[in-house]
Amino acid sequence: MSSLQKQSQSHVKYNNLQLCLQTIIHNEPISRSGIMRITHISKPTVSNLIDELISREIIYEIGTGRSMGSGRKPILLGFNSTKKLLLAFKMGRTAYRIALSDLRGHILEMIQEDFTEPISAEQKLLIIKKSISGLLNKAKVNKDRLLKAIGIAAGIFPGIGGNATMLFSYKGFTEEKVKGFFFDLFGNNLLINHSTKLSLLGEKIGGKAREYKNVVYIDLTYGLGCAIMTNGEIYFGPDNSSGEVGYFYSSPDEFSKARLEPFEFGSLESRISGKAIQEAAQAATSNTRSSKIYELCRGNITKISTRTVFEAARFHDSLAMSILEEAFLYFNMALCNIINLLTPELVILGGGVSNAGDILLGLITRGVEGKTIAKPRFELSEMKNSASIVGALHYLINSTDYLDEL
Repeated sequence: MSSLQKQSQSHVKYNNLQLCLQTIIHNEPISRSGIMRITHISKPTVSNLIDELISREIIYEIGTGRSMGSGRKPILLGFNSTKKLLLAFKMGRTAYRIALSDLRGHILEMIQEDFTEPISAEQKLLIIKKSISGLLNKAKVNKDRLLKAIGIAAGIFPGIGGNATMLFSYKGFTEEKVKGFFFDLFGNNLLINHSTKLSLLGEKIGGKAREYKNVVYIDLTYGLGCAIMTNGEIYFGPDNSSGEVGYFYSSPDEFSKARLEPFEFGSLESRISGKAIQEAAQAATSNTRSSKIYELCRGNITKISTRTVFEAARFHDSLAMSILEEAFLYFNMALCNIINLLTPELVILGGGVSNAGDILLGLITRGVEGKTIAKPRFELSEMKNSASIVGALHYLINSTDYLDEL
């Protein structure tokens, strides 16, 4: 037999193994005859393929199923989804979250804790590393059993030299530094991706985007992020840098003066983001004590947050409404441009500001009325912080070839 023929046979076998494995994953419990019906692979070939997958402990025999007649009961097969495990972690400004899952993305253990005081990015990562070790000990899992891990980056910024880079906090650790920081735990099996895009993937898996193919996800937290789904697929773009609406320009004057600086917010983000709203409220409140904002922060202007402004707006506070209406004028202009460009079926509003609920929806729906060709549905995310974790675990699954890597 020639070398070319051997390669061809090996390729056919590999494809058949993949087909059998995926059939089991998506249809378990399933019998050998069930696999034959779905794949149209012959009985002897299926038998040999199943024997190999069992010997490699990728699948296992669950037990016997019902007999369709008077013959023997079929032996049912299942995917060994706990042969290896996956891990995802996210570091926010005030809290962190860690999740351990099986190879289907089913979460087995989770930790969510606040950072008790303002600390550096490195101190936060040290806490997360210690918590990961604690979670693995609690689950009685050796780190060698981890197939892959993923870190959820807070944002994408222009890096030194102009290339996009993901950061774990504002002016904090870059992707490369984080991978080095966790190398003793994960080796080269740590992936990094962006929170907003992973949140949209999470919404597609288990949230508001399940029944849609063309979706825009807006992440309004300390910064401002956007993720795009077209025809059911998340568009990540080169360097995972797509959707950076925070770098939109709002006027010719702003555009002519703008220069992207490493690790700095973009032009739009400086006008409409959690940070921008917070700073605008702090500046405005320093000049007046008659605002509900001042009452809510009990006179301590440094304690004013974006949440404070929205809470004041619920009391129809004129200063709070003025701050929000000015900020969302710029936001809505950018959003209309996005809608007219992409014509999404659905716009999901996520991030911490989505907790503002009807006030947030009202600011946006009133602002875009009559200004877009398409009229998408607007929804608030119900998954909140879990969207990026769910998306991250499924990103790992989609990035893994179980046949090669188990």
